[in-house]
Amino acid sequence: MDEPQSPSPAGGTRATPTAGLRRLKSAFAPDAGNAAVEVAIIAPLFVAFLAGLLMAMRVQQGGAIVTQAAADAARHASIARTAAQAHKDATSSAMTTLRDRGLHCTPTVRLDLAGFHRPVGNAGSVAARVTCVIRLTDIALPGMPGARIVTKTHRSPIDIYRAR
Repeated sequence: MDEPQSPSPAGGTRATPTAGLRRLKSAFAPDAGNAAVEVAIIAPLFVAFLAGLLMAMRVQQGGAIVTQAAADAARHASIARTAAQAHKDATSSAMTTLRDRGLHCTPTVRLDLAGFHRPVGNAGSVAARVTCVIRLTDIALPGMPGARIVTKTHRSPIDIYRAR
């Protein structure tokens, strides 16, 4: 295939600009359509990576919220006057913290109230263990877990000179 020539100011002939474009097009012709194949291979991997990242972030955030709920539950239990009141206050506090922070789950609140049975003047503490199921079904892909159980424990001291 002969390229069209045009007269050159120096007296010779030179190739026209369209001839160079034709040469470039023919050089890249074997790669035509490869971008679609590459996207078809990489896109699902990228989507799976993003879904995994979202799941990790949701579990991390849920863990932080459950930790705060356990701390609030332990604190409210430690300032109660009786063990029965401590259990009621701790459960209410944990539910309020989870609801206010936007984590929609039904928690299990377990308390260690052994510190309430110590005589006045002896150190004691209350432990609150909050368990919550974090739902991941709205972002999970097939093969990924649909929920994650998060359990956090926090201790709070009971005032040694307070009447029990």
